Amino acid sequence: MSAPVDDHVRRARIVAEVDALHERLIAIRRDLHAHPEVGNAEHRTTARVVEVLESVGLVAKILPIGTGAWCDVLPYGYDESEGLVGLRADLDALPIPDGSAVDFASKVPGVAHACGHDVHTTIVLGVGMVLARLREEGLLTRGVRLIFQPAEETSPGGAVDAIDGGVLTDVTEVYALHCDPRTDAGQIALKVGPVTSAVSQIGVTLNGTGGHTSRPHLTQDVVAALGVLVTQLQLVFARRVDPRSGVSMMWGKVTAGSAPNAIPSSGQALGTLRALDLPGWEQAKALLPELVGQLVAPFGVEARVAINEGTPPAVNAQSGVDRLAAAGEAMLGPDGVTATEQSLGGEDFSWMLLQVPGAMARLGVRTAGSATWPDIHHPSFRVDESCIAVGVKVLADLASSHGVEATPTPLVPPAS
Repeated sequence: MSAPVDDHVRRARIVAEVDALHERLIAIRRDLHAHPEVGNAEHRTTARVVEVLESVGLVAKILPIGTGAWCDVLPYGYDESEGLVGLRADLDALPIPDGSAVDFASKVPGVAHACGHDVHTTIVLGVGMVLARLREEGLLTRGVRLIFQPAEETSPGGAVDAIDGGVLTDVTEVYALHCDPRTDAGQIALKVGPVTSAVSQIGVTLNGTGGHTSRPHLTQDVVAALGVLVTQLQLVFARRVDPRSGVSMMWGKVTAGSAPNAIPSSGQALGTLRALDLPGWEQAKALLPELVGQLVAPFGVEARVAINEGTPPAVNAQSGVDRLAAAGEAMLGPDGVTATEQSLGGEDFSWMLLQVPGAMARLGVRTAGSATWPDIHHPSFRVDESCIAVGVKVLADLASSHGVEATPTPLVPPAS
């Protein structure tokens, strides 16, 4: 292990460096926000990440899939037996319009950073800049890997490709932040155990012969069958799966037909299946084809069910939450750390937490005192940019300090 460093000195230097980088970090975030790219198309974003890292003397490697990158910041005299602290950011934007009405709004029609990934990327870049300076001053005693993964908004998510690309090799703990409009800027929010939920995308296609609405008995009523399916499946799940698993089946798109007096020959329902825990998720996925078939059987339609791989819950280790809490209290004060609840949202960082212990913290982005704030995935989502310095300070402190490691969960992500 490297020689110990006085924590007060190290933290004072982190604060000073973050303060000095304030304007540059804001400019980077706004540049990323103005040029969003959807999953697996983050070529400009990846190039920008590499450019910023190289500007402070760091060497980045692009992932084999062509987007996303990673970079090691190693102290002089690095001891490989200690392992690396991983810090993960996600690069992609959402295929929705930017309604933020800021002067750095998206220049790409129909694409926006409405989930805060531009903030996540800027924060991990800022940590890299700070750690590069700490290393030059002999204040970095822990090896750190900066991970910039693509395609978080896809399923099962770009984290799988990043893992396949080797980003977790030699990493013994891994951390991430996610923008949270329910938490005030200046705070991080933590929870031990599941902090997100399991999510799979579902597609059900129903087929019949089609016919005239005046003679429904001579055909199969696809529309009526869809109505029963989308209104009753949630009720049946509640009786077949342990309700403590919190299984939720929500439909986002239902399509069928083109004329008011014709029963269509096919129809489709698309939705998301969510669960609070892994057993409930797996059971619900296994039951889905059977339950769909039983619900639509009285109508005589044929049913085809498609279930994608999805993502499991992101489960925070106690040791990871303890590390984030310690860094948060040290850098933000005793009021800088608060609690959060498990979300029904999905997050592909879960695949990394199944490989290596660590945690995800929710990063407050709401201006303190605000009565309301736009939610993530809404076109008008925005952040109080003071959250950037908060995130950099917390992650830089965590990454440059030593902590107790936990035993990783013996599960593996799906093959990409």
